[in-house]
Amino acid sequence: LGAIITKGTSMKPKMGNKPPRIAETTSGMMNAIGLENPGLDYFVENDLPFLKQFDTPIIVNCFGGAEGTIGAYVDICEALNKLPIDGVEINLSCPNVKAGCLAFGTTYEGVKEITSACRKVLTSKPLIVKLTPNVTDITLPAKGAEEAGADAISLINTITAMKIDIEKRRPIL
Repeated sequence: LGAIITKGTSMKPKMGNKPPRIAETTSGMMNAIGLENPGLDYFVENDLPFLKQFDTPIIVNCFGGAEGTIGAYVDICEALNKLPIDGVEINLSCPNVKAGCLAFGTTYEGVKEITSACRKVLTSKPLIVKLTPNVTDITLPAKGAEEAGADAISLINTITAMKIDIEKRRPIL
């Protein structure tokens, strides 16, 4: 393996969206998990020791938690900078959360601002910025990440689908 990239991790545990969160379609699968995770403390005590047993680089995907603020992204990057991992990927892609991610990830200015803030505290690790494909021109956010010090850019994670009332299992028009 080239590396193991974890699922999204935030400082505090975060509940995802209420089930059902996955729907099979004729052309694939739709999901709205909502970045559920047990938080950084759990990751450090349980997941990291397991991952360290393999001779494979570990990259931790992170996001700004339920609050989704730049400060929350900075806090998690600062904590990750101190861990025995090989890199950090900040998630600006997930459309299934109410704050952060897409709010920062859709504009040149937003991506540049959050990447710059994370880069300042992430001094000893490579920084990957996971961009959203839900823009008309991906080159502008990518340029913002590059100019702010990203070491790499990850593209095309989650594409926004139609809105569905998951209880009625019908599209919201």
